[in-house]
Amino acid sequence: MKDATMTVRMSQETKRRLTQLAEATNRTRSYLLDQAINDYLNIHEWQALETKKAVDMANSPHAEWVDHQNIKAEWIAKLED
Repeated sequence: MKDATMTVRMSQETKRRLTQLAEATNRTRSYLLDQAINDYLNIHEWQALETKKAVDMANSPHAEWVDHQNIKAEWIAKLED
């Protein structure tokens, strides 16, 4: 797959740090940014998709709801045993 180009705005301090890390690791800034964005997406895509699944499940007609006070009472009883 062919690489795509895009422009990113960042603070001068972030750019300085990125350049410093690129030099220290013998990598390009583009490589480091690509890795960082992929890491970010791996975390946040999963979180967004799982949150959507949970909301869809909660909105489903088959969802089972449990009263908070009942669950709390059950756990308190277990702790007292």
